[in-house]
Amino acid sequence: MSSTTLGPHDQGRRLVVAVIALGLVLLFVGSIIYRLQNPSLTMQARPSETSMAMNEISELMARLDSEPNHLPTLMALGDQFMRMGSWERAAAFWKRSIALDPSLDRALNGLGVAHYNMEQYVESAEQFERIVEIKPDNHRAHFNLGMLYKHYLEEPELARVHFERVLELEPDDVELMVRIRDELANMTPGVLESEQPAG
Repeated sequence: MSSTTLGPHDQGRRLVVAVIALGLVLLFVGSIIYRLQNPSLTMQARPSETSMAMNEISELMARLDSEPNHLPTLMALGDQFMRMGSWERAAAFWKRSIALDPSLDRALNGLGVAHYNMEQYVESAEQFERIVEIKPDNHRAHFNLGMLYKHYLEEPELARVHFERVLELEPDDVELMVRIRDELANMTPGVLESEQPAG
């Protein structure tokens, strides 16, 4: 008859095997629960946004063939190409829209955004400057100019002018106001000119 006693190494091995077995059981149970909650891993085929956009673009282009200077169609094409990230094509339709109505701030904004995305920062700033000439209280155009002048065109004083103009206009956009204060605070330390006490 032999009497065997387990040494500390044998007990450690058994503990490791037990922990691994428990982990595998938990993994298996978790997998079953997931499958019960999410029975199908296949996705329903839906027309992609791109193909839907292309269908709409085809319809708009057909409409433009019959009426080449139809402003709403030109602007809709600018919007569609912007959504697709086709900045050059979008810019072409925004330019045509502006040629028909140079005071159309929506088209100027679209062209400014397209130029920005093509990294044509000077041209982008020109469009937002035109918006500010037409609508001096357009806080979004001032904000865009502030960002362009500060981060891309290295004109911090012009950036400050436009950021401070947005603060003067006090739009209801709290996030925008916080962001502008941060941008101004990062330009120069200390109190903003617009926040200094009068007198």
